[in-house]
Amino acid sequence: MTNLNKLYIYYDVHSPKEQETLKDLLTNHLPKEYTAKVILKLANEDIKVDSQTVRNVKSGISKNILIFNAIVEIASKYKAISNRLKKNLNN
Repeated sequence: MTNLNKLYIYYDVHSPKEQETLKDLLTNHLPKEYTAKVILKLANEDIKVDSQTVRNVKSGISKNILIFNAIVEIASKYKAISNRLKKNLNN
């Protein structure tokens, strides 16, 4: 479970628009297998993490800006894919 209030404080997300965007990304667009994708993304940058660390950062148990940024990037990528799919289905 993601503790959004803790994440807002940890990563200095104060504007309501930013908070709503972050909430949308983490609750609606993060894929089920996000931990593996984050680990692979960070491994390509020579940063080694395990799945538990990734889950702890997402849930607000621990703070790590590099891991959190990777999580948000994965969610943003999947949101773009979802939006593209919706657009294609409506055409």
